[in-house]
Amino acid sequence: MRFIEKYMALLLPALLAASLSYSQTGFETALEFESTVHNFGKISTDAGEQHCTFEFTNISDKPVVINNVISSCGCAQPEWPRQPIMPGKGGKIEVTYMNDQGPYPFEKNITVYTSASKKPIILRISGIAYEKEKSLKELFPVAVGPLGIMKNNIGAGQIEQGYSKAGSISVANFSQKPVSVRFEGLSSGLALKAVPDVLEPGAIGEIRYEIDTKAALNWGNTTYSASVVCNGERASARLNFNCMIIDNVSGMSAEQKNNSPMILAKNSSVTLEAARGESVTAKFSLRNTGAGNLVIHKADTNGDSFEITYPEREIQPGENFEIAAKIKAPGAGGEKIYTITLITNSPKRPLVNLFVALGTK
Repeated sequence: MRFIEKYMALLLPALLAASLSYSQTGFETALEFESTVHNFGKISTDAGEQHCTFEFTNISDKPVVINNVISSCGCAQPEWPRQPIMPGKGGKIEVTYMNDQGPYPFEKNITVYTSASKKPIILRISGIAYEKEKSLKELFPVAVGPLGIMKNNIGAGQIEQGYSKAGSISVANFSQKPVSVRFEGLSSGLALKAVPDVLEPGAIGEIRYEIDTKAALNWGNTTYSASVVCNGERASARLNFNCMIIDNVSGMSAEQKNNSPMILAKNSSVTLEAARGESVTAKFSLRNTGAGNLVIHKADTNGDSFEITYPEREIQPGENFEIAAKIKAPGAGGEKIYTITLITNSPKRPLVNLFVALGTK
């Protein structure tokens, strides 16, 4: 329990960060938004409330009711039409950002629930609130050629297989001349667009991205990347968009879920000791306690590369099976905690975490 408590203390901030939602599509969409993201740019904390509007059109052949709109923070207050939106007609969701949270970069999510789909639509507002204005290089510390961004490893959260997810990051022009921005070497399934495509000196713009999981069959921790080309020259730093791709269970009925697989770990943690440089194997006993065949799509680790063995076949209901992890003890002494994440087809437990605490003598 000691190492699990220690690990959870380290894991919690990452889980909170990963819980941030982005625009996700791929399901039946009746309301087509002109844009699902709005960046306020730099705003002073003394500037008061900020407002933006998300306009949409009902592209279906049936009336659509917006059942509810929920903000991820009380500092962002949405207003939306309560009457049905008729086919071909439009409307708008107005969002007021209270701008009372102090100076910091912010991202807030607005979740729209409609009568047309079980999946909500996610809108996003972002910006940089400042008390004392900082330089562009302080606000955007990572250089990408003549441009600056907050970070070049962007977390895109979870995406269900077959769906897509969209979002944006802010970008600034450090140079004294306009910079044209385009992209090359994009991973399959990644689409990028600079807005505007020519950024004036000292200006802040956006890089809008969309990850489409239908382009390639990936599971678990997946990185989509691209190079940025500024005025015809490729920047050395690449943009990386990191996500966790899980099984798509949104279309399953209650009966299908009840007849689905369920994974149960008889032991979810193992404690081992080894000499420096020695290889040891951690073994986990598991069982498919559900009513359907279990598939383990992939086994991921927490950034450490080691050998993992698992059944690469359908696991029958009631069947016991084993996961083995062969780990080489690091050169430094002390204890290190490793995580193995199983990505499965179980709708109730699509992700299963196993832990290894390895003490090095």
